[in-house]
Amino acid sequence: MEKIGYIDKSNLILTSGLNSIDRLKDIEIQYGYRDIVEDRIDVVQPVCAGVIITKDNQILIINKSSKSTGKISPEKNKTLLYVGGHLDIFDNSNSNIQTFTNGMKREILEELGFEVKDIGINNPILTYTPISEKSAKHLGVIFPIVIEKSFDTTFTDGKCKFVDIENLDNITNFESWSEIILNEIVRKAIISERQL
Repeated sequence: MEKIGYIDKSNLILTSGLNSIDRLKDIEIQYGYRDIVEDRIDVVQPVCAGVIITKDNQILIINKSSKSTGKISPEKNKTLLYVGGHLDIFDNSNSNIQTFTNGMKREILEELGFEVKDIGINNPILTYTPISEKSAKHLGVIFPIVIEKSFDTTFTDGKCKFVDIENLDNITNFESWSEIILNEIVRKAIISERQL
């Protein structure tokens, strides 16, 4: 049985939306059997993920299949701007940021077959959207990953493709973390690039 990471909610102050990653730098991450952790309401489960953007302004979008999302999943029938998953006990390292990095890299390799070699100095964003009982149990630790160019891939849990960032305005069914990613990573990156 898989062991996943979790954080005691009583040790963590979160607001809805974007939070400072500093809140997780020194906090204790514990591990427990997934079926038990998923049922607990007193803990939050970090989900480590990456937003994959190319230098020519394309972004990988994900649509999970109905069999990979439960009936009450916030990801059901939504477009995601990230790929990732729960922390595994094998991701554990001497620093929480490295633990999250390890989890993100492992998940992307498992789900896309793509090896993330270097994320540079990018710190992840921390997002929390407690809009349902299920989403209140999960916390997004999301890394921006800039790569040279798009690549051909398949997504183990659905469909994925690279699209031009400027075409994201035509998509209306973003999942809640993806809306934050769009505003806090993608649009800010484009604005800062245009100012150079």
